[in-house]
Amino acid sequence: MATLASTSRQTIAQTICRRTFATEAPSRPRLSASVVLNRAPLLTPTPSAFESAYYNYQYKLHRALSTPFPQHFYFKKGTNLQQRFYNEEKDRDKWAFGTGFGKGVRLRLPPLPYDKPLPREHDADRTGDVKSLDRKGERNLYLLLQTKDKGRRWRLPQGIAAPGEALHVAAGKQLASECGDEMDTWMVGRQPIGFYEDSEKVFFFKVHIFSGQVNLNSSNVQDFAWLTKEEIADRVEEAYWSGIKDMLSNH
Repeated sequence: MATLASTSRQTIAQTICRRTFATEAPSRPRLSASVVLNRAPLLTPTPSAFESAYYNYQYKLHRALSTPFPQHFYFKKGTNLQQRFYNEEKDRDKWAFGTGFGKGVRLRLPPLPYDKPLPREHDADRTGDVKSLDRKGERNLYLLLQTKDKGRRWRLPQGIAAPGEALHVAAGKQLASECGDEMDTWMVGRQPIGFYEDSEKVFFFKVHIFSGQVNLNSSNVQDFAWLTKEEIADRVEEAYWSGIKDMLSNH
């Protein structure tokens, strides 16, 4: 009887000891890879007032000091090319030195298709087409996706990395799975450019698009848009914006 009681006390003591010192095995963190898909600017920035004044001054100075162009050597006398050059020289003198210059009889010639430069504003800017890659030619654009989950939230392309899978590989796969394979893209490097933690740990990778367009390929994504940094701030949640804003260009 005494032996049984002693054995019971020993068993209880061992159980208490195991419960006291046992630690729960840490859960494996869920890692996600996200893509910051960037369309670089298509146009040079519009000069500021100071830059325009500087370039105008340099142009006038160069025009006043340069040697006259030997047009008789390069153009046959009386040809349309010589007459067109004559008209263009008058326009350049008037633009550089004012209305008192560039006077004279202008020759009537049929216009060339490249005489008038194309506008810096695209049709997509006038119509508000946020899915066009031709909009906002002076700015960096980034791809944003709208999900079908509760709240219809906007985010960058993102997905969970498989166990043992390299994060940059997972980012490329997720971009193709959500946005299709009709885009020619280039991942800048294998190292992430940023990190964000909410319900999961998200690593961001910089990718450039050269050609093609998004072809939504996921049942969880309902819409997409190419947006500037300021436009992204108006669509994403505040906490998400705080995590990604420093990865986006201000230009």
